[in-house]
Amino acid sequence: MNDLALVGGRALDPAGGIDGRFDLAIKDGRLEVVVARDARSEAAESRIEAIETVDASGWIVVPGLVDLHTHLYEGVSHYGIDADAHCLARGVTTAVDAGSSGAQTFPGFRRYVVERATTRIYAFLNVAVQGMISRLVGELEDIRWGSVPQAVARAREHRDLIVGIKVRLGYQMVGDDPEPAMLLARQAADELGLPVMCHIIDMRHPITWLLPHLGAGDIVTHCFHANEGGIFGPDGRLFPEVRRARQRGVIFDVGHGQGSFSYSVARAALAEDFPPDSVSSDLHSHNVEGPVFDETTTLSKLLHCGMTLSEVVEAATSAPAAAIDRLSEVGTIAVGREADLTALELCPGRWSLPDGAEEEEVVETLVVPRLVVRGGRAIPVEPLARGVTELEVAPG
Repeated sequence: MNDLALVGGRALDPAGGIDGRFDLAIKDGRLEVVVARDARSEAAESRIEAIETVDASGWIVVPGLVDLHTHLYEGVSHYGIDADAHCLARGVTTAVDAGSSGAQTFPGFRRYVVERATTRIYAFLNVAVQGMISRLVGELEDIRWGSVPQAVARAREHRDLIVGIKVRLGYQMVGDDPEPAMLLARQAADELGLPVMCHIIDMRHPITWLLPHLGAGDIVTHCFHANEGGIFGPDGRLFPEVRRARQRGVIFDVGHGQGSFSYSVARAALAEDFPPDSVSSDLHSHNVEGPVFDETTTLSKLLHCGMTLSEVVEAATSAPAAAIDRLSEVGTIAVGREADLTALELCPGRWSLPDGAEEEEVVETLVVPRLVVRGGRAIPVEPLARGVTELEVAPG
């Protein structure tokens, strides 16, 4: 007898080659059965026996969503939010904190956030020892806050959780010259054999200065922003260096954020056959009530811009899991794995959703979470984020 079964839904896992009607069963926290529905009558009962059976008809069951860029150090970082309330309850089973903590603040993050959350949490360690604690001063305006030895030592102590090094290169964080901060992050990451995640919005120099410092597995986050330091040149075309960077393995991540995603930039990138490698929210305390709201709303915006459902699911499951070298643990549907699943519904309607560039567009399909399974346990979700409301349709 299984503990839980999800039956009758469409299972979609692009990395695992799954797309069709499948029944899934869970026992002792792990996926026990993944079986395609045969040609029997639609009215026939599932052959899977379980203590609890959930009818997933009309839902799309995907691997538990992996959000590559969040900020979860509530109570210490001014960006921090509660992971279970804003990630797990909105469809994300694995969240990656993007540099909220540094070498001197990470032990508290682990003890008081990671170990207490039901959401699975990994982290990029900020090369600045204090992390991201205040807007009053940029964390590396004074480069003395950056310490390679401390970052390396702390990451080695916590290799189970720390998946890379984070550096923010906007002028607000490092001043007008971002290269000294980048060199610190590069050195720390190289000593650890881990990737660097680079925040690129509001760099005073074109992104072309940065790309020679990046190699396979490194991550450019906020790739579709409309400010200084973006992926497009003065001619409105994608920098050739950006395309070459992807060709050598650099990962380009959405990182929507408060001001780091533009509908127009996203469309222009897709028109040049440059979709994002991963779709993340950059969810934090200043954007949970808009313009981001959550990861699934971010997926809705990328669907609206022209990505396919399969593409956005892959960009929010296996792709970010691979980026943090955890694809053997999360991001796909496979028998024997810990059972992390997200059930989604594509809801038609009219939803006015802002980007991060002070533009709003009417989205006609909203990706809505209906159920989360974390570690084999079914967890209720909130289908709509606060502030996301459907527009009324004019009569006649």
